[in-house]
Amino acid sequence: MKNSTVKDLVMLGALAGAAYFVSRYYRQKKLKERELRESLHFQLF
Repeated sequence: MKNSTVKDLVMLGALAGAAYFVSRYYRQKKLKERELRESLHFQLF
């Protein structure tokens, strides 16, 4: 029983870490795209 609890905790931690990294990467990507769009907009006009 104790072993499975530890395994569940490890799985939860891994899932939380993966979700955190994905959301951080996605947010940075969106920010970069917005900056790129704005700089392009400024260059055009």
